[in-house]
Amino acid sequence: MAASGDTKGMKAQPAVFVGPHQLLRPLGEGGMGVVYLARSPGLRLLAVKVIRPEYAEEPQFQDRFRQEVEAARRVTGFHTPPVVDAQPRGPRPWMATSYLPAPSLGEVVRRFGPLGEAGVRALGAALAEALAAIHAVGVVHRDLKPGNVLIARDGPRVIDFGISRAFDAVHLTRTGMVCGTPGYIAPERIVSASVTYASSDIFSLGCLLVYALNGRTPFGTGEPAQVNRRVVYEWPDLSGVPAVLGPLVAACLDKDPARRPTAAAVLAALAPADPAALLSPGLLADIEARERQAGIDLAAPPADPPALPVRMWQSLSRRALFGLGTGLGAGVAAAVGVPLLLTRRARATAGTATVGKPVDAWGADAAGASPLPDAPAPLWSQPFSGVTVGHQLSVLGSTPVLWTEGLGATGLDGLTGRRAWSQQQVQFFQAQNGLLYGTSLDFKSLVWLNAAAEDHRIPLTVPAEQQMYAAMSMRVFGADDRTVVMARQTSATGGGVVVGADLGSGEVLWQHEVAQDMAVSMARHMESEFSGSGSSMGLVADGRCYYRDGDVLHAVDLRTGAAQWQAAGLGNASTPSRLMRTGELLVVVSGQTAVALEPATGRQRWTAPPAPQVVFGCALGSGRLVLSGALGTAYCLDVTTGKGLWHSTVAAVTEPGAAGDFRAPSAGDGFFAVPLSPGPFGAAVLDAANGAVRWVARPASDEGRWTTAADGKTLYCASATTLRAFRAGGA
Repeated sequence: MAASGDTKGMKAQPAVFVGPHQLLRPLGEGGMGVVYLARSPGLRLLAVKVIRPEYAEEPQFQDRFRQEVEAARRVTGFHTPPVVDAQPRGPRPWMATSYLPAPSLGEVVRRFGPLGEAGVRALGAALAEALAAIHAVGVVHRDLKPGNVLIARDGPRVIDFGISRAFDAVHLTRTGMVCGTPGYIAPERIVSASVTYASSDIFSLGCLLVYALNGRTPFGTGEPAQVNRRVVYEWPDLSGVPAVLGPLVAACLDKDPARRPTAAAVLAALAPADPAALLSPGLLADIEARERQAGIDLAAPPADPPALPVRMWQSLSRRALFGLGTGLGAGVAAAVGVPLLLTRRARATAGTATVGKPVDAWGADAAGASPLPDAPAPLWSQPFSGVTVGHQLSVLGSTPVLWTEGLGATGLDGLTGRRAWSQQQVQFFQAQNGLLYGTSLDFKSLVWLNAAAEDHRIPLTVPAEQQMYAAMSMRVFGADDRTVVMARQTSATGGGVVVGADLGSGEVLWQHEVAQDMAVSMARHMESEFSGSGSSMGLVADGRCYYRDGDVLHAVDLRTGAAQWQAAGLGNASTPSRLMRTGELLVVVSGQTAVALEPATGRQRWTAPPAPQVVFGCALGSGRLVLSGALGTAYCLDVTTGKGLWHSTVAAVTEPGAAGDFRAPSAGDGFFAVPLSPGPFGAAVLDAANGAVRWVARPASDEGRWTTAADGKTLYCASATTLRAFRAGGA
């Protein structure tokens, strides 16, 4: 969504370049690196894949990558985007292909449903033609999967060819493990990972055709080892495959690579096929929206390349580059912003606000000045034994509650740290609206606790065949005094429902199916459920339930489920998001954008300038909204206007980490607390007025990652071993 509203006070960000190409925003992340949308000097849009530094440091990787890039340049054919530029050597190798404003096959199936027979024929013919072109120059894809197939207006494209062999070489040397995506890896690669035939891509193609028809792979889901075992030893499940396609798909999935057809034979069996059969009305609308955004990206004023290469990617330090794009969705057509802070440290924004000094992960001034003040002595410290790294921290009323899903919850006296109560017979899911929600261990009751550990229960109505999926994905959006709203997954394919239930009887009042992949969405949004302000994916307020389905926000009557309004284009479902109700506004944070809507109508009130980092968490306090990014960055907005007030680099990431390594900030009286991640872990306290770092807390020894929660002037910090209370607010 284009930024609008008051941008006064936000300093213009310097451009970031890979070689001669200006980066515009991240598109997605894979096992090897991060893909960015870029603009060439000749004003062409490119997809640039930047390799992770841990692979780039291996000489064998750079040699293999150079060879694969050279081979990929020779690939011709309509269904493979051409390689237009590359730098296979250096601290951060990269490769650029032409950019297509199109969703991946995985996105298409999740959002618009499986393809019909005609669509699958068109898909299979295009993929076979692409593989024939790839194999003709001696390249084997090795990772053909739904995320590596784009569905464009004029037909599918295969991406990410030309780099997998280099990745295999380094990964296998390090781990001895199979590289690829479970459910799409050929059995010969599972048995002997160093053996790769062109026909292994044909096996993956057969898996893709079944997925496109049924929304599932022919070898089911589960732990990777279980899926791989079925691939090697069991027959594929071809139910749902039309009889006319059955023999071809079965041949592609033959255990013996020598008996599989070639790409040319598959193409001959499926051609001619009409690419238009792939284009449903919903998919066409999605492609048109992406094409409009591509036009906007091209029309934006180009930046001048830096006069010296010191700010280009090739010269950035390993420390500054770790953590790039962490937590982004894997789809290469997701629209989120660009991490421009990699080219500099945080500076003061325009206007009267001043920014806090940058801090590295050790608490020292990033520019080499004196270390920032250490945290004051804790008000109290309470050790815990047996607490796992999956702990969570909430404040119910004035009671800090430390809880771990599956292991129970412990409430403490906020003044002394003494343990007040413990509840071990509930599987907890998340805290919302001052209550801690979960289910009974037999999954027959919805349970919630208040600050005094009073146990409330209602019957939980979940069909027996859905209970396994619900137990993994259940979320509570919130409740008023009569109605509670929950969301859960309903099937192995990721479908889900939003359910309104009577808070007294448990009777289901209404339910709405959601098209997005609930399992993926719950995983993406897990961190923002646990701390910070608001609710992820859904919210109960104003007698309404607000919930997201893909990039659409729905407002429905809380008691009846009747639709009241919808707002589209509010970020990508695969990125962490949050909904908050404050003052007269409903605020939606997604990816790098924050948008304020009128709760009664859905009318947009303001759109904040996009944050340079993907937002992993947010906190609301003192009339301000703080967004935290992957590199320990914090961005502060005036919540009534969307105006940017300050930004601060709190910590530099020193090791690569997953999205789960980043915890949301929390808000107290006059301060925000930002967990530092990854190690050494700890927390920093920022002044809410200007972002200045007041102090940094860090343990003497490694205690795992920290979670924070605030209550007034008190900040609670939980590690994997200890819960501490600090005085963080003013006198």
